[in-house]
Amino acid sequence: MMKKNIVVAPCGNLSKIFRDHWLDKSEIKNFDVCLLFYDEEIHNPDLYAGIEYFFHLKDFKYRMAHQLLTSLKPDFLDQYDQFYFLDDDIEIGTEDINKMFNLSKAIGLWICQASLTKDSYCSWPILKNKRDCFMRFIGQVEVMSPLFSIEALKICMPTFIENKSSWGIDCVWSKLLGYPKNKLAVIDDVQMKHIKPVGVSELYMKLQEDPHDDWHNVVQKYGAIKNLFTEYGRYMVVNEYKNQLLRSFYQNQERLSKLKQAYLDYGLSYRIKNKLGLLKNA
Repeated sequence: MMKKNIVVAPCGNLSKIFRDHWLDKSEIKNFDVCLLFYDEEIHNPDLYAGIEYFFHLKDFKYRMAHQLLTSLKPDFLDQYDQFYFLDDDIEIGTEDINKMFNLSKAIGLWICQASLTKDSYCSWPILKNKRDCFMRFIGQVEVMSPLFSIEALKICMPTFIENKSSWGIDCVWSKLLGYPKNKLAVIDDVQMKHIKPVGVSELYMKLQEDPHDDWHNVVQKYGAIKNLFTEYGRYMVVNEYKNQLLRSFYQNQERLSKLKQAYLDYGLSYRIKNKLGLLKNA
């Protein structure tokens, strides 16, 4: 049976992270995988056996994704509800990918990403894991690992071919979606590890222009805000181990609410009103 979720990712001869991490428990995955191969030659074709989709496109991540969804498999836009565009230097296991798809769907997010582990290479500190949070609503997510709803993807997909590096198109996504304050999020309940410094992957070696220029040009073209890594709100983790003051506050509020309801239902006020016939019929 075809899944309703799909991971779409670039892949080269040195990319094995999809086997070691994304598919570490492949028997329970709730997603299909589509690999977009960017090297000129495929050195180990057996490594990709069992992958649902594999295309040898020899291009850059989002340009390949655009070609996939507009020319090669446009029917994917009808077959899948959620698209997870992972870079091939992101360590995240099957169970956590499953969780990302489930949470995004349940909460109704348009674009989200997992939080980064403390030891990850990171450009924006706001994206690192906050252990007392479940998730945080933010102004934009990063291009290296966004999970799109199908509705948001259809709006943002034209930007995939704006440049080779993909720098800056994440700024434009927020603009195209109307700068929502409760639809873009980093999920702290899930962590991923970015294992390479920014700008040193194989694909960056193929770039012939400065990605900073790409960033400036695409933001200027769309009139977008250059960096909107701002937090708008958060869901906190509240239990006996974390945020004990908050937990105590909510427990006391619940007790007071129950006492108040008990008084209104069975207390002196109820009995007097009942005796005088002042109670309204339900």
